[in-house]
Amino acid sequence: MPNNGGCVTIAELALGCAINFFAVERFLDEQECQRLRGVMRESPLAAATVARGTAPTDYAADEERRRTRRSAVSADEQASFVAKLEAVRENAAAHFGEALAKTEEPQFLIYRTGDFFVRHTDRDRAGLKARTISIIVFLSEPGPATYLGGDLKFTGYFNDRETHLTLRPSEGLLIAFPSHIPHEVTPVESGERFTIVSWFA
Repeated sequence: MPNNGGCVTIAELALGCAINFFAVERFLDEQECQRLRGVMRESPLAAATVARGTAPTDYAADEERRRTRRSAVSADEQASFVAKLEAVRENAAAHFGEALAKTEEPQFLIYRTGDFFVRHTDRDRAGLKARTISIIVFLSEPGPATYLGGDLKFTGYFNDRETHLTLRPSEGLLIAFPSHIPHEVTPVESGERFTIVSWFA
């Protein structure tokens, strides 16, 4: 999954090993990805929010930090997707050596040209969101016919030097990683990038 022409540096390899990704190829098949993209386009859209303070309800749009749209799919779509996630939660728990008993409400996200999410971690400092493992499911993969840019980039340190690892996803891929790992979505250059994110705790 490295997005650098297939060559992985020692630092990138070390960072990938440290992150210890859990991955499920074809978690969703091509037809389901296409269907969900249509559902997301047709559902009401609103700016995705970020935490502003320590209160559990203190979330608001801040397009200097996160510019993307959250699709308000139906409750049935939400429940169906949560059930799919919960079918792999036990395997994820075994992979990470964590007791994972909860699945947070997923966010159905559309990134369009110029959209991004600055470097951040998903485990908030105040501990109000009990997030242990972050999950991203890709409903599209990068390419001239889908979207360009919008890279998922992880940050860590190797030999005390900042190291970055960029993943090139495939359609339908699920990846999971510890929620304290810094990551970002670089600006989308063209097209539409569709993902669903959630968290295990």
